[in-house]
This record gives sequence, structure tokens and C-alpha cells, in this order.
Amino acid sequence: MFVDVFRLRRAGEKLSEADFLVSPPVRGYLCNWSYAGGYRAGTPLRVQAVTLTACGRASGAALLPPLHNFRVVRFNGGGLILAGDEEVEVRRRHSEVYRQAWFCKPASQRESG
Repeated sequence: MFVDVFRLRRAGEKLSEADFLVSPPVRGYLCNWSYAGGYRAGTPLRVQAVTLTACGRASGAALLPPLHNFRVVRFNGGGLILAGDEEVEVRRRHSEVYRQAWFCKPASQRESG
């Protein structure tokens, strides 16, 4: 799905309305996949993830850090909101995990110019 993504959080904190209104969207293809996420009580876990790529394949270069363990929070004619965990590298070989939400709005490929 070709979409404009508006990030709703920064470092896990909800953006103010003013910050949200001046933040430009990131345009690309929404791609999802699942992967093995370790074990719990001897049962293998599957983690669902979603990312935004320029090529339309999950294996492509990500335009935004992926959302892990995401869920659809809201869906209507205007778009959808996905919420999950975002892992951000803060120093070499050290990452922080934050809550993140994306507002995804369908975009026309003709507008991508």
C-alpha cells in the first residue's frame, strides 16, 4: 500500500499538535512481515513488524525504523493508525526501544513526482 506516514511520537513521547502539524510525512510502501522472536515457556514466539520502503518490498531499505509488535489502533476512510515498538540506535551497538505510532494515509503515486 502506497502511503504518507506521519509519526505521532518522538522518543516515546506523544508529539504536541504544533509539532505534528509542522512534521512532513514520509511517503513509501507499507510492508509487513513476521519473524521468530525467541521463546516463552518453551513456545516459539512470532513477532509482527511493519516498515516503510521505497521499493514496496519488506527487504528494501527502510525509510523509517520498523514498528515491532504493531497493532491497528484506528481505521477509517481517512487512513489508519498503527502503534508498536520502535528500536532506535543511540550509540554504536546500543539501541533504545520506544513506543511509536504512525498515522498512515493513502497517497497517489501520481503525486510522488
